[in-house]
This record gives sequence, C-alpha cells and structure tokens, in this order.
Amino acid sequence: MKFALPLGLLGLIAIAALILIYILKPKYQDKKVSSTYVWKLSLRYQKRKVPLQWLKSSLLLVVQIIIIIVMAFMMAQPLVVLATKTGEKIVVLEASASMLAEDGGKSRFDRAVTEIGSLAEKTAVEGDKFTVILAGEEASFVVRRSDSASYIKQKLSEAKCTFASSDVEEAMSLAEEVLKENPQADVYLYTDCDYADAGKVTVVNMARSEWNAAVLDFSAKREKGRYIFTAKVASYGRSAEIAVNLNVDGKARLPKLAQCEADETVSVVWDALDINEYDSADVHLVADDSFVYDNEFYIYRANTSKFKVQLDSVDPGFLYSALHSVERCQVDLVTKPEQDTEETKDPAPAKTSGYDLYIYDGTYPEKIPTDGTVWLINPPRDLPVSKWGISFNGTRSGNYALTADNVSGETYKKIMNGVSVSSMKATEYSRAVSYAGYESILKCNGDPVLLARDIGGVKTVVLAFDLHMSTLPVLLVDFPLLINNLCSYSMAHTVDNTLYNVGDLVTVNTKADAEIVSISAKYASGEEEKTDYTEFPVVLDATQAGAFTVTQTLASGRVVEDSYFVRLPENESLFNFTGDMLVNPIVISSVGTDTEIENDTMDIYVYFAAVLLALVCVEWGLQYREQY
Repeated sequence: MKFALPLGLLGLIAIAALILIYILKPKYQDKKVSSTYVWKLSLRYQKRKVPLQWLKSSLLLVVQIIIIIVMAFMMAQPLVVLATKTGEKIVVLEASASMLAEDGGKSRFDRAVTEIGSLAEKTAVEGDKFTVILAGEEASFVVRRSDSASYIKQKLSEAKCTFASSDVEEAMSLAEEVLKENPQADVYLYTDCDYADAGKVTVVNMARSEWNAAVLDFSAKREKGRYIFTAKVASYGRSAEIAVNLNVDGKARLPKLAQCEADETVSVVWDALDINEYDSADVHLVADDSFVYDNEFYIYRANTSKFKVQLDSVDPGFLYSALHSVERCQVDLVTKPEQDTEETKDPAPAKTSGYDLYIYDGTYPEKIPTDGTVWLINPPRDLPVSKWGISFNGTRSGNYALTADNVSGETYKKIMNGVSVSSMKATEYSRAVSYAGYESILKCNGDPVLLARDIGGVKTVVLAFDLHMSTLPVLLVDFPLLINNLCSYSMAHTVDNTLYNVGDLVTVNTKADAEIVSISAKYASGEEEKTDYTEFPVVLDATQAGAFTVTQTLASGRVVEDSYFVRLPENESLFNFTGDMLVNPIVISSVGTDTEIENDTMDIYVYFAAVLLALVCVEWGLQYREQY
C-alpha cells in the first residue's frame, strides 16, 4: 500500500493529544456511601493498583486510537499497488531498409508485423500489456502499454518501413521508459540479423534465404584525357555471376560480368572507353535478387557547369582577370574598352536575361535584369534610388584604410572568408547616405563601401569605389579570393552536391526569377513521381533512394535542369550480418534505487471509510456503557 498524499499521516499526532487528555482527565466521581468502611477499603485498593494500568485496560481508548489512525490514513489517500504481470512485452521493430528484402513476395518487415500482431493477441488474452517501438531513422512508439489486441494490430498496420538505417539504441532508450513502470517486462527485437551478445533481449531474426546483389559505389576518374568508370559490386547470401550495364549520357556501353563470391566485393572497370567529357553516367545490375533498392547508381557532373557572367565595364582589366581566376565563371564582356586585347575585343551586346551574374563597373543598366545577381561597382552618382534602394551624396578623397563591419554576420563570413582586410585601402569613394535593406560588409572612413542585400533570393552587391582608386587589384591573394567569395555568395548551384544518402537534407537553391521548380523522382523501386514547388527555398528530406531531376522554369522562359542521386546507406546492402553486442535497455529496479515504479494502483479510500463508520458505532456503544 502507498499514499497519494503522505502529509495526511501527520494526523497521527492526534493520538498523543488523546492520550494526554486521558492522563489529565479526572478519574473519580463524587458518590454518597452509607459507611466510611467501604471508603477505607476503596483507598486501600487504589494504593495497590499499578500506575496508569487503566490505559491498558481501557477498550474505549484503544478504539479511539484506531479511529484516529483510520482518519489519518484516509487523509493520506491510501492506494493499493497491484502486482505487475510478468507477461508484459516490449517489442522493438527494426524499420531499416534491409527489412524490405522479400522472400515469396513478402518482405521481412511485413512478416515481422504479422508475427508481432499474433504475439500481441496472445498477450492481450492473458491480460498483459504490450508495447511496440518502431526503430527507423528515429525511434518512436507505435503502441505504448496497451492491452487491446485490435488497437495494437491497427497501429501496426499503419507502421511503415524506412529506407534509412535504424536507430536501435534510441529505441532501447524508449524501452527503458516502459521498464521504469514494469521492470519485469520482456523485451523483444524483431530484426534481420543476429547478435553475438544479445544480453537479456530476445532477438527474432526475420531473415530467411534472401540474397542481395548490390552496387556499393560508382565513380569516374579522368586519366590521360579520358574517363575511367569503376563500379564496386557485391553479392550477399550466395555466389553469383551478375551482369553490370553502363550508360553514359543516356548511351549504353559495353556490359560486363561480375564474378562475385558469396559476401565478397569486386570492382568492375571500364577503362577502354573513349569518353573525354560526360554529364551523367549510371550502372544497373541485371539480377533476380531479393532487394532491388541498391541495384543502380548514378553520378553527375552538374557542379562543374559554368556560371554565365556578363561584365559591363569601361576598364575591365583587373576585374576581368580576377573573374577568370574563378574556374566556374564564363565571362562575356559588354562595353568595348578603349584599347582592345585578344581577350577583350569583340564585346557582346548587353542583355538583361540569360545570365547568372550581371556586373556593372562604372555604369548601370536602364533596365534591371530579370534574372541572376547584380554587382554595382563604382556606381554613378545619378543611380536611381527607386530601382536599386541605395543613394550617394558626393565623394570623399584621401588615404583611407578599409575596415570590417558586421563580422559576426553570416553574409560577412561568406564574403570575407579567408580575406585579410588589413592591406585594403582606397583614395576615393562614394558616400552612401541611404541603403535600406543592405548589410554593410566593409567601411571606409566610417561609411559603408561594400554592401550586400538578399531579398527573396534576389541578391545585389555594391562596391562604392573605383577599383583603380584602391589597393585591391595589387593584392595578389586577397583580391582574387574576395572575387571568388563574392561569386560563391552570388551564384549558388541548384544543389550543393550530386550525391546524397537517405536521411540527408537536400536544399534546392533556386534562381532569382524562378517561377516554378519541378522535382522529378525515379525511385530505385521503379516508381516515378513529379512534384511542383512555387514557394522557395525548397528543402527536402531524402527519404528514398533514386535519381532526381530539378527543373526550374524562369520568368524569361529559360529552363534550367540539374540532377542528383540519393543512395542507400552501404550497411543496408550487407546481408547475413552478425552484430557484436546489442545495446540493452537498463532495467530500473525499485529495490535499492530512488526510482519510483509506477505500477497500476487501486483506490481503497471507500474501504477505510466503511471501517471508520463501524468503529464510530463501536465507540458510541462503549461511551454509553461507561456512562450508564
């Protein structure tokens, strides 16, 4: 028995008060007697009595003490702790990608769900509770301490297997929470592997005779002007001869055979192909295995594509050279310089669309570009503030050192990463007086001279001085690095990588004038899906393996496509795996610990009330007998 309100036991203090009352209470009554002889005998008898002997013989006092005890217990709200049932079960269901391996048209995960449902039905019939924990990429409760077989089976039918690795350790942590309530519960793990040391957990291996042919990795390496493609192929569960097909830019190449011994890996190499450049390549296995989700692998070269830059400058020499040091930039010159060189002659006409970056050095466009990022270098004083959100009030001349501003800001960290400001000086700059929405990166004489803003992905960079009136062009390291950082800030690839793992977050960097972004998925299971997005930025959770194509439709009508591939974690392809030691949940015992075991309880207040009523009746009867 335990008490919901232990402070109620303070009522037992009333026992001491009751005894004190009995001690102080006069015990004798005035009586008229017919003879003094009887009085003398009474005095002699009283002297022979043991002091306080009446306390032991007073039945009324005992009953009153019991009444006080019962009332104190009632104030403490007594509860009976019910005995826990040893048949309670906690089941951890692994939901990793390898549980999708099929045998006889049914996956390991589906078979596990069926078996767990049967176990839950049996447990519920016996009156015990049942818990199911799903160990996917994250662990979560499916059912927590339920004794309803129908409810448990319904929730199990809603559980889904993931394409990621499972977090069994986190699932065991959730099992600990249940064990705090019933340390005698049994813990089961439904998985597809064995453990050398499973501890006190009962491991149920759902693997049967499944085997798996897998592409573990695929890469391309350039040697002597041509590409060599290499695929790492394995067969788990049996030895097999596996056909490996290669496609480069959609064109099938000579297939090869991989002779794989059981549970071993081989490399398949295509080194006789005359391929100088490629945009995409993929390999596919021709195998009737039990697990299809790792039978293909794609690689892309999207991140090596050039950014298109339009440079409008009357004296582009320094800037043009610095942009050419940025490997990803393809620069088109607009304004014809005073003296042509081999690199700067025959400039292209000015455009307001079709470029990733527009640079205006000493000029500004009559019409704002419809796409891409804009740099304004040494902008004219009559720059329309309504278009660019910045205005200037004259120039300042002198010998000024540039200083950093907002060094803790994310924009500063991106633009000035690795760049030293200490050697940067300017002899003339334009004084900005209005620049709402811009973030100051560098200052000159207390005035901002390098500013940047990002409004819904539309970025603008302003450099408020002439490069020729500064020390920047002579800084052989810091100036090219600053231009490279500005390019990285201004022009992001659609996706940061072309290869992701299931469970990664994929950020889609949209163009400034993107109106619709469509992502087409060709999953490893063979299913295809297309989703349109109109709100940016787009951040996706890579939940399935497959090839993905991102298509951006720009306001100018230009369509930009990029691709990436999501692969399964390599350990999910490894069948016939035996783990070393399974992490067990810690069983919290109520003996010798401070942990409170929250077992089922029964309120017995009403029984104490019934006993109290009976005792009060007895006490009334005793009082009546003594007085009358």
